[in-house]
Amino acid sequence: MGKKAGQIKISQCMIVKNEEQNIRQALSWGKGVVYEQIVVDTGSTDNTVQIAEDMGAKVFHFEWCDDFSAAKNYAIEQASGNWIAFLDADEYFSEQDAKKIPSILKKLESVSVKSGRIHMLRTTMFHLNDDGEVFSAGQHDRIFRNMRGLRYKNRIHEVLSFSGGQTLRYSLADLTIIHTGYSDSVRDEKGDRNIPLLKKSVEEDPENYDLWSYLGESYAVSNQMEEAIDSMEHVIEHIAECVQDKNIHVRICDDRLFAAFAVWFSAVSFLPDDQISSYEKKARRYYDVFLKQEKLFPDVEYYMGRFLIRIGEQAEGVHFFELALEKLEKYKGSSSLKLPGRLDMVYNVLMFHYEQHGDASKCVYYSTLSLRVNRYQEDALKVLLNLLQGDPNTVAGQAYDFLARLYQFDNLKDKLFVLKAALKLGYSELADIIKLEMTEQEKRWLDGQEESV
Repeated sequence: MGKKAGQIKISQCMIVKNEEQNIRQALSWGKGVVYEQIVVDTGSTDNTVQIAEDMGAKVFHFEWCDDFSAAKNYAIEQASGNWIAFLDADEYFSEQDAKKIPSILKKLESVSVKSGRIHMLRTTMFHLNDDGEVFSAGQHDRIFRNMRGLRYKNRIHEVLSFSGGQTLRYSLADLTIIHTGYSDSVRDEKGDRNIPLLKKSVEEDPENYDLWSYLGESYAVSNQMEEAIDSMEHVIEHIAECVQDKNIHVRICDDRLFAAFAVWFSAVSFLPDDQISSYEKKARRYYDVFLKQEKLFPDVEYYMGRFLIRIGEQAEGVHFFELALEKLEKYKGSSSLKLPGRLDMVYNVLMFHYEQHGDASKCVYYSTLSLRVNRYQEDALKVLLNLLQGDPNTVAGQAYDFLARLYQFDNLKDKLFVLKAALKLGYSELADIIKLEMTEQEKRWLDGQEESV
């Protein structure tokens, strides 16, 4: 029997193994929001199960069979809600976003009958590094209807699909999942686990190029670069064959196609000096293959630029970096990008390039952008101060006003950072203005630290 419109019961589901460090946070976001919490344990030897039970979750046990979809589908079978939120133990919603979910689903129920039934919500996901900083973002499907026939498939890197092949309809939601599972130790552990499963998967289904792309990505994460290159070449050569023969369909989703090119260019750009140049001809051919897909994914231009710089093609590499930035402004896709987390590096490469070539305008532009990403970069600040000091049309007061857009001069750390750089460069006029803006207490402290500054 169907649920009445507006009657929302969310089953929060997860599969776990040895997640005692994450399980409290994983269950906490759903408290007061979801109808029930289903935890399927696949063989924990720590306190995961006890903590989950203490927090009121319904705990079930599943004998691990090297198949994530099988475990997840078992969890779905235990759920009695009409919607499912299936997050991993290292993923969570903020308290603010969690509270939005029921009202979003209620609104969805009230309009979906007229416009065609929506099966799932697509949300943003932020991937955090060891420092808690966002280094990558994408979109994922973690909230979906509890419907017969809607289940996960694939042994690993599982995806939702209808057993009858119906098209899944989704709605974009203003929600963000935080993913913390990218620490170095966790990545190594996942690589050790995922690679054997993916190798088994491609043996079972050798023409599944999505799985080949996942395998290459897993090799790259585990720093097995030769294996990553070989796997991605297997994918790209298939795509190249499809380009030449229009009768052959490219059997790969966009997300995996993008990963194949981006990981290949990234992997070859890290090769030793005595190996990297031998890949130039192939790199140019592969980029041409990518262009013929008529897809927008700025990471490819970013990694191509990095490869070209590594082989000594500085000017061409700069062109690709700027092309990547241009395409980033136009990008509206859902695939995870690495470029946004590398912007300060890209801006610095462009800054130093234009400094060397005497283009002051572009040098100021890129140094400013770099400092907006991270204002505590001494080299970038020195480049900018040199340009401001050397410009006959810019007096020290104007330089100070310009820098005030980047630095908070009511903050002692910012004052001292800029002051130290100005003194090192002999920019005494700017240093004097900064000192004048200091409080008497700050001046007394500075007098005692003058030599070190």
